[in-house]
Amino acid sequence: MAASMTSRVNASMFVRTLIVFLLGVVASPSLAQWGMSTGTDAMEMAIGRESVDRYADLLGFDDVQRDTAKMLHSDYLDQFKSVNDTFTEAMQKIQEEAGQSGDWQKMMKPMGTIMEGFFGKLEDLEETFFSDLKMLAMEPAQEAAFVRVERARRRETVGMAGQMATISGATIDLHEIARKVEVSGNEAAREALLAYEAEIDPVNTRLIDAAFGFMRDNFERMKKMGEDETQAWNQEAMEKMQEVMSDMRDLGTQGKNINARYARQIMQMLPAEQQSDWDREVKRRTWPTVYRDSSAERQMDAAEKLDSLSSEQRENLAAIRDSYQREATPMNERWAKAIDEQQADQEGNWWGWGNDDSEVDEIESEREELDDRFVERIRALLTAEQLEDMPDVGGSGFDADAVLRQFGGG
Repeated sequence: MAASMTSRVNASMFVRTLIVFLLGVVASPSLAQWGMSTGTDAMEMAIGRESVDRYADLLGFDDVQRDTAKMLHSDYLDQFKSVNDTFTEAMQKIQEEAGQSGDWQKMMKPMGTIMEGFFGKLEDLEETFFSDLKMLAMEPAQEAAFVRVERARRRETVGMAGQMATISGATIDLHEIARKVEVSGNEAAREALLAYEAEIDPVNTRLIDAAFGFMRDNFERMKKMGEDETQAWNQEAMEKMQEVMSDMRDLGTQGKNINARYARQIMQMLPAEQQSDWDREVKRRTWPTVYRDSSAERQMDAAEKLDSLSSEQRENLAAIRDSYQREATPMNERWAKAIDEQQADQEGNWWGWGNDDSEVDEIESEREELDDRFVERIRALLTAEQLEDMPDVGGSGFDADAVLRQFGGG
């Protein structure tokens, strides 16, 4: 009896966490009034303008075809926004009603119905856009190249599925890193990237299908939950969900391994002056919490831009940067390794619930202490006037736009 009660309580906790997660993916503006917004918008799931430019490049479109593609995309965005606005308004009304009645379970059925319909509309819009785009690719070479457009879109879309896989580096896009590091003139790297996109695509496809199927299944459970929670989230349903999430983690691990292998190969093909840039960008995207610009690095960057620095101050700042890198580099490597080990131990848990993450927390605290210590050293080097001229470099330094671009939006 006690075990059964515990199972129901754990299921209930998981259900609520899952719903917040799903809403955060597709409808976070409607969560803002509950204080649960992730700060994103479903519009960020739309095909981005930069993406359409890349598709046109891949297809070798002429100016007329390119302009037509942009016109199709503009129409697509207008329809996407209309659907998103209707969805957000409907969700807000449901939440207002639930807030007045206090009946949390009652809102599950209409919410599941609306979210299911919303996802269906988004899929229809995307399918129509790509069907129209494919009609523009009339030349034989363009028709043959269209598979690369489809792969590119899946690399953009898989970022959302990767959140469920919870594997660092599972859904990074080496093509995007290649654009960032500007390796387009390297023929060996270009050939490796072509091989990479062909190998990673089946894994991305399966992960996307699993993740979106998982969400649709749970929209159905939300609809049933409005009638009978015990039937919607019984033991059989929980076991099926755990099986699907285990499959997603396996796919995420496959994606991580393919990304890491090709990242190493491509780095070896680059000239020495580009290898460090490539390695740094791969690490930043694989372990963003670890390798984003730290508070100390942002302080150093800002201080070095001050026109009033003396030669002695510049030399001291350079020495501080070298010292920081010597201490931070091994610490970051330990932190990234601890994250990987923690994720490997999550098998069978809901997003790692119940796992011991003390080592990750311990190393993160060490890094914070290191950053604080070096920020003090940097600021102690500057005069009062220079400190006043320093720009505000607070915050996390996290490039949210870069993450959102993985969703195809931005």
